[in-house]
Amino acid sequence: MKKEQLLSDLSAIGVDANSYSLGVIRHGDCACVVAQNDKWKVYYVERDKPAELAMLDAEEQAYDFVYETFCKWLGVEKLQ
Repeated sequence: MKKEQLLSDLSAIGVDANSYSLGVIRHGDCACVVAQNDKWKVYYVERDKPAELAMLDAEEQAYDFVYETFCKWLGVEKLQ
C-alpha cells in the first residue's frame, strides 16, 4: 500500500500517530519504517532499543507489514 493509504487505514483502526514513525527511528514505544541499504526495514522501538521486525524489498511491502502487524496487535480485522 502507499503511504497515504497506510496513514488512513491506521487512523481508521484507532492507531495513534505517536505509535509509529515513517522515515526515521524514533525513541519511545513505536513501530518505525526506514529505508536502509536498498531495503525497507520495520523496527519496533521499546525503551529506546530498536528491534528489527522485518526487512522488505519495497516501501509498499513495509507499509503492508506495518498495517497487518497493528491489526494483529489490536485484534482487529483488516479493512477491505
